[in-house]
Order: sequence, then C-alpha cells, then structure tokens
Amino acid sequence: MQPWRSGERTGPGAASPQHRSPQYSYFQNWTTHLDEENFYFNFCNLKKAKDRKITFLCFQVEGASTFSKGVSSNQIGGLHVELSFLSWFENNLLSHAQGQYQVTWYLSWSPCCNCAQEVAKFLATNRNVKLTIFIARLYYPERRQNQVGLRQLVSQGVMMKAMSLQDFSQCWEVFVDNHGSMFKPWENLDENYSWQAGNLDQILRGSWNLLKEETFCLHFNNQRRLPKPHPRRRWYLCYQLMSPRGDLLDKGCLQSKKKRHPEIRLICRILSMRLDQAQRYQLCCYLSWSPCLQCAQELEKFASKHKNLGVHIYTARLYCHWLRYFQKGLYLLWKYQVLVTVMGLQEFDDCWKIFVDQEKPFPAWPKLQQCSDKIQNRLDRILKVWSLNDLNDALSDLSLRQ
Repeated sequence: MQPWRSGERTGPGAASPQHRSPQYSYFQNWTTHLDEENFYFNFCNLKKAKDRKITFLCFQVEGASTFSKGVSSNQIGGLHVELSFLSWFENNLLSHAQGQYQVTWYLSWSPCCNCAQEVAKFLATNRNVKLTIFIARLYYPERRQNQVGLRQLVSQGVMMKAMSLQDFSQCWEVFVDNHGSMFKPWENLDENYSWQAGNLDQILRGSWNLLKEETFCLHFNNQRRLPKPHPRRRWYLCYQLMSPRGDLLDKGCLQSKKKRHPEIRLICRILSMRLDQAQRYQLCCYLSWSPCLQCAQELEKFASKHKNLGVHIYTARLYCHWLRYFQKGLYLLWKYQVLVTVMGLQEFDDCWKIFVDQEKPFPAWPKLQQCSDKIQNRLDRILKVWSLNDLNDALSDLSLRQ
C-alpha cells in the first residue's frame, strides 16, 4: 500500500533558488515550541497520512559561538520550509560568523525533489555546514525524482534516517511544549518506523525497480541462438548515475515502451534531474541490445551537449550488426567518444549483483565468455572498417579541393 495524502505540500509546489532573497530571510511564524496536538497529528509516522499537507521542521543549530533552535512550517504562498530555513540561516548566521556548523532537522515529511536539490547545492557551496535529518514520513517515495533528491542529499554528506521511538521522544523533549509530560507512543509506531526505514534504505541503496532473475537470463543472454521454445528477446537497459564524489544518485532498469527505446527514456529521465553543469558525473549503462541508429544519434547529441557527463555503454549483443545502417550507429558513438564495450563475464556478474533481484550467484550460461569475445571482435572490425572508410572519404574530399 502506497502512502498518500490529499494534495501536494503547502506552498508554490516547485521550490525555487530564491531562498536567498531578503524577503525570505526569516521564518514565517517561527516559534520555539510546538504544541502537543500539532506534534501528535503532524509527526505521526503513518503509512497512509491523510490530510497532512503541511511540513513541520524542528531545527537545531550548533556553532562555535552560537546555538539556535525553533519550529516552523510551510506557509501558503511561501517557500517550502527547508528553503525558508536556508535563507534565514545564510542571512543571520553564515553572514555574521565563520566556523563549523552542525544543523539538525526533524521533518514531518521528507524533502521534495526540488527542495532536496537546492539543499544539496547549498551544502556543496558551504562545506562548513553539516546536516542531519530525521524524517517522520517519506514524501511520495515511489516517485523517482524524490528518490534522486534524497540520494543527492546523502551524496553531499547529509546523515538521514527515519524517526524511531527514541527520536520521537527526543524531539518531544526538545521542541514540544509538553508541560513536563512524557511522550506517549501511538499505535503501530514501531511497525510504521520499520516500514519507513525500510523504504528509505531501499531508496538510498537504489534498489527499486530490479529485474527478475529469469528476465535477466533471457534478455541479456549473449548466445546467438537459445533453445526453443523461448519468447522474443527485448530491449532492456540498466543504468546507474554516479555523483562527482562517486556516490550513487540514481539507478534503474528500463525497457522499450510505446515504441520508445529505453535509451530515449533514459535521456528524458536524466534531463529531468537538472544536474549541475559545473559538476562531473558518470553514467554507466548495460544494454541487452546495442543502440539502433536513431538511438545512437540521440545519445551522441545528448553527450555532446552535456560534456560534464561521462557515458559508458556495455552491451550484451549487437543489434543487426550485419546491416550497415546499424553499424553506422555504433561508429557514431565511438567517433564522438561515447564508449561502447561488449559485456564479458565480469560485466554480467556486476549487472547481476546491482540490477537483479537475486538470491544466488550469477548462473553463467555455457560459452558465455567465448560468445562475448566473438561479439567484441565483431564490434572491433565494424569500427575499424568504418574508420578506414571515413578516412578515405576525408582524403578524397581533400584531393578534390586541391
């Protein structure tokens, strides 16, 4: 059962980089404590949290010569509370005193994708700020963009965890006007915590949308012919995107859908992440079939426009390699420095461990490496022939100009 709530988070929806604007240099309705009723209602870690649209943030800032704490929430027509905090923090603390800062957040909802990206950028610029986030509930965890946002935060050194009974008790003691009373756990708190923590762990490890064992062994099998009867082998693409620091930002498995090859779907997915153009990223892809000419052309255009993204393609088989039409696609990728390598035993094993929902070691089929070597030799010959043809054409063109 997926968590849900009625409507999106309070605020304009898309968090913008205007968090440094003077008009947002303070928290709206910033208080030192939260009343008991608000805490119990908004921080309850339900799997299905109806009518809880507002995100509450309890914060604590510790520095060499400063200590601050408080509670705030999203306001209608204002920025999300995470960005409002950044504006206040930058204008009131960072601009007045240097040194190391330890910031702790207790959030009723995890950050949306836009807020996560902005916070990650802020931390990348301000290395003297360390952030720890305790989350009561995950905000639409099935949405890939939200998953990517949380991984971007972790890639910038953010410590993130779901709130346990101990964390709720700590938040109660520090931030709730409790009149000296003890925190009373609600029903199923521990069960809900296990559910939230398990989902968060899956997101941070990127283990959503894995392939089944039989799917991988059929569609990535590099033998020329499979024993009959067997279904048609389709286009599958497994990918992982790494941050400049080598942390996992995103990973997934795609297949052809509605006449769109997975390469095109991947390009659209990467573009939606709005990666920082000033940072260097690595994209590693494992394909069941090498790209067709149209997909190769789109990949070449994409790579040429995004020089900060290194792309390496591993393919199990070459698609219609005997036709010059498809050979041209392979040559274009090589010519414009998009690496294409045939998968060997090591690559199959790596792909199995990363992208397959498996409970056993990779079951290598007979003559796997022999098939791989033959396909790699075939690819090398194609690239060599096309390179010579390209060189001959260039020489002919030069002679005609003289």
